[in-house]
Amino acid sequence: MEFSTLGGWISTRASGMKKNTYGNIDDIVQNITMVTSKGTYKRLSNWPRISNGPDMHHLLMGSEGNFGIITDAVIKVKPIPEVRIFESLLFFDWEDGIKFMHAVSKMKAYPTSCRLVDNEQFKFGATMKPAPGSTWESVIE
Repeated sequence: MEFSTLGGWISTRASGMKKNTYGNIDDIVQNITMVTSKGTYKRLSNWPRISNGPDMHHLLMGSEGNFGIITDAVIKVKPIPEVRIFESLLFFDWEDGIKFMHAVSKMKAYPTSCRLVDNEQFKFGATMKPAPGSTWESVIE
């Protein structure tokens, strides 16, 4: 996160782990300003759906900086949830985990983030957790 920027998210057409609730970057971008070698491009207001031909506005998204540098953007935001619950489930085998993920995908209400990881990924993720009482923990709360 320390090197992550909104312009970077837009220029890579980012999609994060919490997209189920908050959407992909192209779902939440309202306005963009991009500085190019020929001048400044601005797209203001909501982006209407284009039903025929290429959507020129979306060339900015995912352009990886090839057309210019995004210097300003306005995005939709959602309120911070009142409750945050973190849970882990252990499955007997990978196939049971796949069945569970399939069942979750069919639910009308689903979690903001849900991942199926193998044991090695789980161990690695556990080592990346901040120590209790660290500065990150105090920032989050």
